[in-house]
Amino acid sequence: MKTGVRFFVALLAFACLGLPARAHVGSPDVFYEGLIGPYHAQVTIRMPGVVPGLASIDVRVEAAEAVTVSFRPLFSGVAISNAPPPDLGVPVRGETNLYSGQLWLMAPGAYNIEVSIHGPAGEGAIPIPVNSRATRQLPLPKYLGAILAALGLLLVVGGVAIVAATTEATLEPGTAPSPAENRRRWIAGAIAAVVFLLAIVGGKKWWDYDENNFRSRLVEGGWPDIAGSVRTQGAQRILTLTIGAKDLNPNDPIKLAPDHGKLIHFFLVRLPNHDAFAHIHPVRKGNQTFEVAVPPLPEGDYEMLCDLTFDDTGLSTTATNLVHLPAAPPAFHEGPALEPDPDDSWAADATHVAVVKGGQETISRCADDRELVWKAHPDSRVNEDADLSFELHDGAGHALALEPYMGMLSHVAVLRSDGRVFAHLHPSGNFSMAAQALAFAKLDSRTNNGANDSSMAGMSMDMSMPGMDHSAMAMMHMMHHPSGATSVSLPYQFPSAGQYRLWVQVKSAGRVLTGVFDTTVE
Repeated sequence: MKTGVRFFVALLAFACLGLPARAHVGSPDVFYEGLIGPYHAQVTIRMPGVVPGLASIDVRVEAAEAVTVSFRPLFSGVAISNAPPPDLGVPVRGETNLYSGQLWLMAPGAYNIEVSIHGPAGEGAIPIPVNSRATRQLPLPKYLGAILAALGLLLVVGGVAIVAATTEATLEPGTAPSPAENRRRWIAGAIAAVVFLLAIVGGKKWWDYDENNFRSRLVEGGWPDIAGSVRTQGAQRILTLTIGAKDLNPNDPIKLAPDHGKLIHFFLVRLPNHDAFAHIHPVRKGNQTFEVAVPPLPEGDYEMLCDLTFDDTGLSTTATNLVHLPAAPPAFHEGPALEPDPDDSWAADATHVAVVKGGQETISRCADDRELVWKAHPDSRVNEDADLSFELHDGAGHALALEPYMGMLSHVAVLRSDGRVFAHLHPSGNFSMAAQALAFAKLDSRTNNGANDSSMAGMSMDMSMPGMDHSAMAMMHMMHHPSGATSVSLPYQFPSAGQYRLWVQVKSAGRVLTGVFDTTVE
């Protein structure tokens, strides 16, 4: 009976399966804050854990009058002209200009959720990249399994009976079957039963193979496979990163899209206490190999967290693995030097970690007698606004002007103490701007072919111009905090309870400063 149940529920359960494409380990939801046309909006996209599945979308619009909000899923593998019509957002009762809706994501892979706003001040739309992936397998309810098993048994018994009854189809009405005909009926029924049994056994083997294949993709951690090794070269430690070490042919070049001007955003965090941190940017040395000079971090075992976006699909992901950093060689060693990226930054002094207390300002002391202040906010709770608002002060407590750092006024790395949640945040949100740039290019191609493109980031539709560099326009739009601002905020919600460490990076007077904060999420 168990075999029959597994076979007959296979098609139903198969709908819950899909390919995992992990972006930001353990933090699947997507957040956006910025302009959509003339309107400042905050967008939260709750991703389904299965594929096909329903994504839930909430949009809060800063507008004095009511507006119309709509959502449309744009799948990377489908032409925009074949995309479904948009669904209207529903106003949330008791709230002002808060709209919600749901969209079916039918296939695993890269999507863009196009959020459009239309109102008295104008209209605009923006694509927000998301990854459709399966992170869990839904259980089959016992009652449904029993019903399907009963129906399957009925089908088998009915099928055997129908086959056996065909031997009597040629008899005249009222004529009793002969002993020979009875034997043929039993033989036909037995053959039918064997065929059904073989079909069930074969179906079980197929299902077990497919299920095991699916479950193997649900392992914890990042994707694709990466490997790292460190060698000493003169006075430097050089980390060699191999992407797709097991997934790809070494002769196949991995195609990446630049995000904030870098092919890879690479993070090193020392284990087990997360007391040393680096945000660095390897450069390509081969089809799948990249190298970077390791900054002055202490010796130890480190977790590697590698943010990248694939140029051919638009999938963004965070790949993970471990690497050991040996002690730094003496400075007098000579040898060819690997030029570090000017945007590389690090923090190796754990004494500057600031413990956050709800309702109070929290100060993390940085280099050059600077202080990074996490503004007072309530205690952090799961799936609630994390209130990530920061200000940089000098030693006298005066606010300092912030400068763009790789196109943003801040980059924040979030890591839970057990390493099972990681996110790389910006003032615009936690999605890949490289994936968004690919969406803009696709929309721009549609515009240049004569179609009406309404998806111009941060601009009203009558301001859009064919041929404009949408990736550059998106970058300008995402910097909704103007250069020279003294504070910055980032949209995010912690996905689960636990102890978290945040490395908050800002730039002032030409130097990148990193504040370190510990917070408890309930």
